[in-house]
Amino acid sequence: MAPEKIEPGKEPARVSAGALKAYIGRAFTAVGIPPGDATVLADLITEADLRGSDTHGVFRMPQYCKRIKAGGVNPRPALRVIEERPSTALVDGDNGMGHLAMKLAAETAIAKARQTGIGWVGARMSNHAGPAALYAMMPLAHDMIGLISRSAATITCRPGAGSSRCSAPTRSRSRCRPWTSRRW
Repeated sequence: MAPEKIEPGKEPARVSAGALKAYIGRAFTAVGIPPGDATVLADLITEADLRGSDTHGVFRMPQYCKRIKAGGVNPRPALRVIEERPSTALVDGDNGMGHLAMKLAAETAIAKARQTGIGWVGARMSNHAGPAALYAMMPLAHDMIGLISRSAATITCRPGAGSSRCSAPTRSRSRCRPWTSRRW
């Protein structure tokens, strides 16, 4: 389907955040994601668009849904913390949507930092998680700062990259980044 042409001087159609969340939730439910997880994904993906990360928001829906339908992503992952110490943990994403694994990693890091002053949590066996800033900002609501880094499979490229197989290290630049949350 060709993109809709916008006539000069005419505004493109606008969609409310609520309508976008509802659409994303329905789309994920239609490909087998449980309703609760679909709601979490809809919230995070809509937040990505609202924050200006257009290349990591609803723009990625066709790619996500195709990978789920093709069996490349587990629609019903059993996310779990597989290793744990007082200040550290490792989350296994069970090949599910990366957004879900990263949210659990950020929440776990926050809980550990609340208890010990620092939380360092890694995540493995997941998929693309959208913009790192989504998770980097989560500890801010708890008066914490942190760090995030990642390595990823070569499944996502910025538009115009010239290759379908590219990946680059990501560093999020906000006061707080997930995987490590530190309470000051």
